Amino acid sequence: MEEREPVIKILYENTIRPVNRVLLTFPLSGREKPEQKMLSLTRGHEGKSSIPFRITKVESPIPGLEQYLPADGWFQEISCLAEKIGRMDREEQMKFSGILDCRSISTIGDVLEAADSLQLYECIPGVTCSRELGGYVVENGIMEFPRKVWPYLDYHGIGEEYYASHSCVYTQTGLVVRKEEAPEMEEEHTQGIQLQ
Repeated sequence: MEEREPVIKILYENTIRPVNRVLLTFPLSGREKPEQKMLSLTRGHEGKSSIPFRITKVESPIPGLEQYLPADGWFQEISCLAEKIGRMDREEQMKFSGILDCRSISTIGDVLEAADSLQLYECIPGVTCSRELGGYVVENGIMEFPRKVWPYLDYHGIGEEYYASHSCVYTQTGLVVRKEEAPEMEEEHTQGIQLQ
């Protein structure tokens, strides 16, 4: 079996002295037993029935992923997630990051479901703040204003209003929004964002 490049690296440590650490990489290879590696966290605590541990560091191409990963195992599910992320291109990875922030996520199952829902969302490139969203909404005819008042509009406020009423989130590359809630451009408005 060929070695796969790690997509997710997680550093675990126990929370009582002596502190031990273990690094797990995902996806798992067929022969890896993460539970065996986790036993190293019990070194120096052999008399205890259980040892609390936590995630102290996560490396992943998905910004903010660490807040959605369970610290209490779920290794096969995390491995499955790493495989899904490994098949995504960079644009899809950024969209996935936004989807995680758009949805209600409480379990690793929710994270896996979000990874499978890329087709339900779109990313509007370059829209990374309320001011840019306001400009996009106005200049693409989503909210109509006479062109002569454009220089006087509160683009930030318009963007805030749109953002508050839709399921969307800003990412490093653009606005991620559910397709059913995505702003629809008028036919004649297809140019990029040009803020006054």
